[in-house]
This record gives sequence, structure tokens and C-alpha cells, in this order.
Amino acid sequence: MFKKLQAFLLLLVGAYTGSAQPATDALLRQADSLFAAQQFTQSFALYDSLYRHYNRISPAMLLKMAYIKEGLGDITMAEYYLNEYYLATRNDLAMQKMAKLADEYQLEGYEQNDLTFFFNLYYKNYDWLVLTMLAICLTLLAVVVYQKVKHRSVSVSAVIILLLFTAGLFLLVNFGRAYNRGVIVKNNTFIMAAPSAGADVLDVTGKGHKVIIKGREDVWYKIIWKDRTGYVKNTQVDLLKVW
Repeated sequence: MFKKLQAFLLLLVGAYTGSAQPATDALLRQADSLFAAQQFTQSFALYDSLYRHYNRISPAMLLKMAYIKEGLGDITMAEYYLNEYYLATRNDLAMQKMAKLADEYQLEGYEQNDLTFFFNLYYKNYDWLVLTMLAICLTLLAVVVYQKVKHRSVSVSAVIILLLFTAGLFLLVNFGRAYNRGVIVKNNTFIMAAPSAGADVLDVTGKGHKVIIKGREDVWYKIIWKDRTGYVKNTQVDLLKVW
């Protein structure tokens, strides 16, 4: 019964993706055609629809979206899509471009230091890290199985190490891709001392700054702002996503 239900669900998913794919392909071709004709506003509207409503992205599309926004003077969203492009490609040139724009427009959160270096290095090599952890787990499992078959017993240390690496792999796969960064997308954004409209105001800032997201409380994001903890409304920050 379970296998039949599983097959039916897979059939439904296949039918849905099969019907949605040609539609998004046609939309992408139309957007690319408009971009080539330098009808940037119209092309961006289609790219944005693909990005937000169909969850369809490509590095080339993100780069074009950043180009359009920079050309229109919307540096906030240019930085946003450049960051998304970087997360999709791990291209260091995107980081250099973001840092250049941030320096030109005096935006916070894009500076390069040891912490951001290792943070970016981690995401750049995330897939290899997962594969390495998986290979170690499989090797340890093979050792445990060999001990069981050959010696009829398994060393406690081998089992403990296997469990530790398996737990590490589980955490890495399920939580390791979380990219706790966002971009402030509205001017006159109030950064509060607590998650309340009645709390003290720590700062009032413009859009374009990238912030670290430490958590969420109701409609408030807990952020790090100039080495201090603050809170902003979730409607004033667009979260960056790892694709």
C-alpha cells in the first residue's frame, strides 16, 4: 500500500514539474530577449517573477538582475542579487564588486576581514566538505562491518567515532547551509534595542546594509549592527538564500 502511495505521489510531482518547466523556460527566454533588446525594466519584471514566484534561478539571470538594478541606481538590490550570484557560483569577483559598491556608497556589512574570509571559504567548499564527511562515515562504517564479520566483535571506540561523524554529517546537511545574512531594503529603518516598537532606538539607517541575522522573535529579526545587538522589523530586511 505504501509503495503504491509513494509511486502515486512521485507521479504527481513529475506531472507538476513537467508542466511547469516549459512555462518557466518560455518566461526565461522572453526575459533574456527583452534584456538583449535593452528593455531592462520589462526584463527585470520577468526575472523577478521567476525568482520569487517560480523559485527558478540561474547565475546568469542573477547577474543580469544585479546589472539592471545598478543601472537603475538601486544599489541595495544590486548588492542583494550580487550576493545571491556569489552564493550560486562562489565567484570571488562578485565579492570584489560588492565590496567596491559598498565602499562607494558607504554600506555596512560588506567589509572583508578574517571572519568573512573563513565564512566565505566555508560556503565555497561546502559541497566538498559534505562529500568528505560522507566518505569518512562510509569508511568508518566499513571498518565496523569488517570488525564484526572478521572478529565477531566491534571496538567501542570505532562505534563512537562513527556516531560522532554521522551526527556531524547530519548537522552539516540539515543546518550547515543556513546563511544568516540579510539586506536592509528600506530607508529610515529603525534599529531597536528590544523586539518592541516601544523600545529604545539604537540607530536609524538607510537601505543597502548587510546584517547578520541572529534569530527571529515574532515580527522582529535579531541582528548584529555595528557590533551591537539590535532588532528590526522583518518587512525591512530581505534574507539572502543559498541555492
